[in-house]
Amino acid sequence: IFCFCAAIEINVIVMMMYQKTFIAAAPALLAIVIYYSIAPPFFCSGTCCFVKSTCADVRIEKGILQPKYEKVAAALAESLAIGWDLGASVFMRVNGETVLDIAGGYQDKERTVPYNINTMNMVFSSGKIPETIGVALLVDKGLMELDTPIARYWPEFAQKGKGEITMGDILAHRSGAMDTFEETPDAATLQDDRKRDEFLASQSFLFPRGTVGYRGASSALYTDALVRRVDPLKRSLLQLVQEELFDPLGQTIFCPPISSLDWDGRMSKVHDMPISKLMLGVIPQLYLSSLYRSVLGEDHPIVFEDSEVKVYRSWILKDDPDSPFIKPGLPDNDQGEASWNNSSGWFSYPMMSANCVTNARGTGNALDAFMRGDIVSEDTLALFLKPVGTNEFDKYLYANATYLAGGFGHGGDGKEAGLFKQPAGVECKGWGGLGGSTIVHCLIGGYNVTLSYVPNGLSPRVKLDRGMKLLSEVVGVLLEE
Repeated sequence: IFCFCAAIEINVIVMMMYQKTFIAAAPALLAIVIYYSIAPPFFCSGTCCFVKSTCADVRIEKGILQPKYEKVAAALAESLAIGWDLGASVFMRVNGETVLDIAGGYQDKERTVPYNINTMNMVFSSGKIPETIGVALLVDKGLMELDTPIARYWPEFAQKGKGEITMGDILAHRSGAMDTFEETPDAATLQDDRKRDEFLASQSFLFPRGTVGYRGASSALYTDALVRRVDPLKRSLLQLVQEELFDPLGQTIFCPPISSLDWDGRMSKVHDMPISKLMLGVIPQLYLSSLYRSVLGEDHPIVFEDSEVKVYRSWILKDDPDSPFIKPGLPDNDQGEASWNNSSGWFSYPMMSANCVTNARGTGNALDAFMRGDIVSEDTLALFLKPVGTNEFDKYLYANATYLAGGFGHGGDGKEAGLFKQPAGVECKGWGGLGGSTIVHCLIGGYNVTLSYVPNGLSPRVKLDRGMKLLSEVVGVLLEE
């Protein structure tokens, strides 16, 4: 203690003696601290955090891998080895053929349980893809219409000015709900179908109908209530999607409540980045984003774009009085990893739009079959892929977005997708989820490509940077031909 205090006193004396020099050097010293504190990958360890050559190789399980896509597998292997990823699966189909189904890394931070091509974990908002396809199945059968008021099927929903809201409004991110309520419901309410429906019907939407704003985590609560009313078999949204989408494709999706048997061996927990990186890498960017860009570079995986800074400022600092982030929302929304993996938190109520579990093969096959016209008729597919606006400002994401009627983002040819930025010269439709899961269908030089990426290590980015980097490797391969 004496030596420590003496060292501090000596440092203070030196700083006073060379005050001008210290002040002049302060920005450089701060830049060095920033770089060596947060520049290393999210899940690296030891010397690997600073010297890539010391990182241990990570084995990639190659269920299917056509030789020309080895670069994609190599990119995943490098990301896993140096620690940008912990465990992940990647799946890809090109012109209707599966060309890649790979996985690697670990299910746990201790790196004891391998992550393989059958491992599943929560995909967060990537679940909006099967949610939308579930609605499309009912529309295709003539059981509901996108532009018919929800109250026609669910009369109680008309309360508090919601009488004209349609399912199309909810899917296309313009209902005015934006993941908000008049009051925060408790978990017990959301776990019970009757209580949940009564609560949803009793709430007003806090923003005017037509306001463009990402539909958020809770959209499937409304979708599920509507599905149970229009489906002749009275199935839940999960039952409908499993039986009519995933089962025919030989795939599996789990949504809460999830039993311990389901967890056993085949489901990985998801993992937040270390708290130190969160505190040093995320929080300071609320004020010093330009400094971080200049020190780390705009392409560094922890560096935010302006829209992401605005999202975090609105969520943490509550500095936008008209933001959806200051309104009441879902319970357990802010508890991070403890809630993501806890059956009493985020996993306690069925919400396909945010908390279902599958893998890259599951989401990839589902979107590819839908986009190829194997799930619904040509007319229904065209309806759900119809643009509803171009580069409109999204009040939730603080970014411009081009949305399709089914809610997918559409990027390319001058269009901004909101959640992802596709490589140059590529046109993509799709979405993703918190932490980085990505599912897109892209047109690349005449090839129809579906790429799905599911990680268990969560990035703090709102934008889907890791999935898009893998897509860039695909673009390089295909455009070479």
